[in-house]
Amino acid sequence: MITREPSHPTEPGSEPRGREDRGLDSFRANGERVLFLDDEEPIVLLASRMLKRLGFQVETHTNASHAMESFRREPESFDLVLTDLSMPGASGLEFARAVLAIRPDIPVVLTTGYIDPKDLAEAREIGVREIILKPTTIEEMGRAFHRLLSTPAS
Repeated sequence: MITREPSHPTEPGSEPRGREDRGLDSFRANGERVLFLDDEEPIVLLASRMLKRLGFQVETHTNASHAMESFRREPESFDLVLTDLSMPGASGLEFARAVLAIRPDIPVVLTTGYIDPKDLAEAREIGVREIILKPTTIEEMGRAFHRLLSTPAS
């Protein structure tokens, strides 16, 4: 599992890209389907737009039980699951655990602004494949998804 420090506008390579999204071609998707869960509607809308620009099909949810219903109904229709770690009344770790109990081979990615060592250890233990620290960019998300979708589960 790879974690990273949050990007800040002053870091090299974090400058905004032009509308043509230079550099994104190396990790464009081919219609892979992502299930995305986050309790914050603005984040869901933004991430969905970013992922669609990369070529993913995205199913979004702001409610963990609705997301789980969808996953249980058609677990093989998803290629990757992206969930926030901390949500009111729901834990991204518990959601990840439930998803991986159904489909142990699916890449699960957690997003969070902060992760304490206990949660990091639990994420590793249950099989979360990547943690992306917020804020993130379309490039970082694309690179992480490309890595996960091009590498078989271990």
